[in-house]
Amino acid sequence: MSPKRQSTSSNNSSSKKRKVITMEVKYDVVKRSEKGETNIEIGRALGLSRTTVVTIVKDKERILKHVKDAAPIKSTVINEKQRSQSIVEMEKLLMIWLKDQNQRRVPVSLSVIQEKARELHEAVVKKFGEGSFPSGLAEIIKDGGYTADQVFNITLLLTGVR
Repeated sequence: MSPKRQSTSSNNSSSKKRKVITMEVKYDVVKRSEKGETNIEIGRALGLSRTTVVTIVKDKERILKHVKDAAPIKSTVINEKQRSQSIVEMEKLLMIWLKDQNQRRVPVSLSVIQEKARELHEAVVKKFGEGSFPSGLAEIIKDGGYTADQVFNITLLLTGVR
């Protein structure tokens, strides 16, 4: 028995696929709109339809809030040359320890990781005889009256260990 109805969808569908528009493009649309460009001009310049531009402009407040709350697109990255060798070595050892704990299925918390990181850092400094911080950073710490724990905790945050 043949089917009663043929399927209306086909593999060669002529409908357009949805296109993901990045927040950077949306922000550009909003800024162009605020400068007075028409929706058609913005659409042509960015390869978007007029209705897409209108929808983005209507959603302007949410887009501006998102961009304001987000990290800068071109944020500064701390590279290893600016960091103490003892910190770099401690991070390598900490990652090995964390992988080992994970393989053993041992649960670890933030406080356990921080304590292990402190232990490893102290051991690395004793082994290599290296100061805890580069000379420029050591001066900033001394002048600012910061403690080693404060600097160590911010280092953990910046390196992504949480």
